[in-house]
Amino acid sequence: MLKSVARKELLAKRKNLTASECLKWDDLLLIQFQKLDFLNVSCVANFYPLEIHNEPNSLLFTRYLKLIIPGIQIVYPVVNAVNATIDFYKESEEIQFNKWGIAEPIGTEKVEPHSIDLVIVPLIGFDLKGYRIGYGKGFYDKYFENYPKHRPRIGVCYFEPLSNIEDTHEFDVPLTHCITPWNSYEF
Repeated sequence: MLKSVARKELLAKRKNLTASECLKWDDLLLIQFQKLDFLNVSCVANFYPLEIHNEPNSLLFTRYLKLIIPGIQIVYPVVNAVNATIDFYKESEEIQFNKWGIAEPIGTEKVEPHSIDLVIVPLIGFDLKGYRIGYGKGFYDKYFENYPKHRPRIGVCYFEPLSNIEDTHEFDVPLTHCITPWNSYEF
C-alpha cells in the first residue's frame, strides 16, 4: 500500500474512534509498553499527543517511566519549520503550540541525540519491516540520521501493521520496535 493511501485511510479510521475506545486502547498500549526493557535508560524522548488526531496518549508512558526510573530525564520535540527538522528539549512545566498545533516545551536546554537512550515515535501506521507512516514531513527520519543506530526507536500505534509500505525511500529509517494495544513488534 502507498503511504498516501494508508495515511488517509488510517487517519480516517483513527478519527472515528470514540473517546472510550481511545482510553481503553491507551491502557492496553501502556501494558505493552511496560513489557519493554528499560535497563540502562536515563533519558527518553517522547511526544505530546495531538488530541485533534486521536493520537495515543504517550504521556502515560512518561508517568510510568518516572515511577520506575528515579531521576529519568524526559525530552520533547521542538519543530524547526524552516528546515523541517526537530530537536529535543528538556521537559518543562510550560508548553507552547506551534503552527501545526503541536505542543512543545518552552525551554532552552536542548538535548543532543547521543544523550537520548530511547525515542518514542508518533505514527499513523507501520509495516511488518518497521517502516512508519507519519504525517509526511520526514522530521523523525531526519532526526534519526544523527541518533545512534543501535538505540531503540519505538513506534506507538492503535492499529496492527500493514503487510508492506510500497513507497519507502532510502532516507526512511525503520523503527526498532512498535507497540499496538494487542501486540509488541521488534524489527
